[in-house]
Amino acid sequence: MPQLRHLLPLSLVLGCTSEKTEDTGTIEAQACESSVDLNFPDGTGASFKGCNDVLADATFEFDPDDPPEIRSFRFQLTGNVDPGFDCWLIVTGTGICGPGYYDIGPTKSTEVQFQIHDCPYVSDDFEDSYGASGGVLLLDAVGAGSTPGNFAGKPLLTHLQGAIESTTSSGVGADVSFDLRVRITGDDAEETICDKAE
Repeated sequence: MPQLRHLLPLSLVLGCTSEKTEDTGTIEAQACESSVDLNFPDGTGASFKGCNDVLADATFEFDPDDPPEIRSFRFQLTGNVDPGFDCWLIVTGTGICGPGYYDIGPTKSTEVQFQIHDCPYVSDDFEDSYGASGGVLLLDAVGAGSTPGNFAGKPLLTHLQGAIESTTSSGVGADVSFDLRVRITGDDAEETICDKAE
């Protein structure tokens, strides 16, 4: 399973924070808080903080009379500062239409993939690559500011906050909490079908 940097046309590496003024006005610093809790069928578990290396991308709908709306996103949380270690999780969301619940699975709006060969406290029996077969994503916040207009080609401070409960067909679970504020120069995407969980 390839890492996010091979999947995205634009990746943003989040390392430090700083105040910055851009075309959209004075904006907050980039920031990250995240945790990934892994649960295994034998009753053991492991966890890691994913803010060692954050890569993110998104598409936005820009309108002259509405703030930017996020229509899809993808981000990677990395559990080790050494890029040679495979310990990461990728979340891909499509059909996004604001805060709420979204289903997880191969044919659902949200996909969760993770590779845990080199994550701390993961036993040899479970070191593998996984894709979630079911679960739910709760988006508490999803936005890119309150100023209307066309910001194509400009970095927008994008806020993604929420939680995930997911499981794989082999019974490995990944529960995630995340609060990301990252500047993303994303593509313009017209409105798509809203794919919230029913």
